[in-house]
Amino acid sequence: MARIMVVGNANVDRIWWLDRPLVASSRLSCQATEERYGGGGYYTGLALLDLGHEVILVASLYDDDKGRCYLKDLDRRGFNTDFITLVPGTTPSVEILVDPHGERTIIAPAGRNRPAIDSLPPVDVSMVYLNARGMSAGALRQLDDFEHVVSQYPLFAERRPAHVLIASRSDVKGEARTAWGAAAEIAASRLETLVLTNGMQPVEIVSREHSVFVDVPPAGPVRDTTGAGDYFAGGYIDAIARGLDAGAAALAACKVAALRLAAPEHAGP
Repeated sequence: MARIMVVGNANVDRIWWLDRPLVASSRLSCQATEERYGGGGYYTGLALLDLGHEVILVASLYDDDKGRCYLKDLDRRGFNTDFITLVPGTTPSVEILVDPHGERTIIAPAGRNRPAIDSLPPVDVSMVYLNARGMSAGALRQLDDFEHVVSQYPLFAERRPAHVLIASRSDVKGEARTAWGAAAEIAASRLETLVLTNGMQPVEIVSREHSVFVDVPPAGPVRDTTGAGDYFAGGYIDAIARGLDAGAAALAACKVAALRLAAPEHAGP
């Protein structure tokens, strides 16, 4: 078991189960709505907890009834919540539209502005996973102090000194060498591996020297793909913590994501 710091969001999601895929100018019906806990930090942390790791979650919640209930649930599930901050405000819902094929559209609440994470806790961990937009320059510099850092590829090209960057292929432009160059500017000299996921298409593993493709194992249909990339990240972190190479880690991560997406909490109405 490894001790892993997960820096990421913990959200309250409102799921809208649609009767058909989104199409411009069409009229849709909502079969049901459901409110549940979500966010990149939460989903990745859940996967790691299920795999037997200790998870220190660094995040912020709003100091209202919803936020405090969320904090209690995190404690109940086994997260280390010593470094979760309660901030003034009202918890907004992240609206997630899910069609019958499991594809989701995320609508973040307008004007939501969580305070930046000013610093990372000085704790002894095996690895840090970063999936948060609001990071101060000081907190980003602290990443240099940790031996192993895995980061989600930032939507905006801000510095993330990480050994591994994980991204959806649609978020990274160009062929492998171009993608590596852009990733190296973000992660600097620490970068060892760029992992590019692409739905059920092969995962591309890019290094300084070459790139390889890893086939995604067949999986049954799922009702909701929300959190798929976050679960993949949890599976990948678990695998490299166990000493697997990048290709084997990607394969293991695909299997973890498939299992998590098939769990009852993703089953839908």
